[in-house]
Amino acid sequence: MNEHENKAADDLRIKYWLKEHIPLNEIEKELSESGFSDDEIAVSIRAFKKIKNAGKHSIGITCVIAGAVMGFLSCMLAILNPVPALFHVFLYGITPVAIIILFIGLYFLFE
Repeated sequence: MNEHENKAADDLRIKYWLKEHIPLNEIEKELSESGFSDDEIAVSIRAFKKIKNAGKHSIGITCVIAGAVMGFLSCMLAILNPVPALFHVFLYGITPVAIIILFIGLYFLFE
């Protein structure tokens, strides 16, 4: 049970670091001063980075999906050409915007 309490304290500590935007070198210093071993520090830093990047990944996935759907719809509307006056809007207006949104999402995913 004591290990579970320490895990909860570490989770709270990581959330505090994220909230306060504390840099990694200060986090390592704080952990080493608290008596953590090098292995425990490495595990804590990995957990910190994982939680920090989770938000970026969700933004990235959302942008990729939105860009793909938008690109597919603009491509289909350009091919089907339901309103001939809007052909250039579908092909040259919406498609590049969809590609930009898709690449922004890929940036967040792979950063």
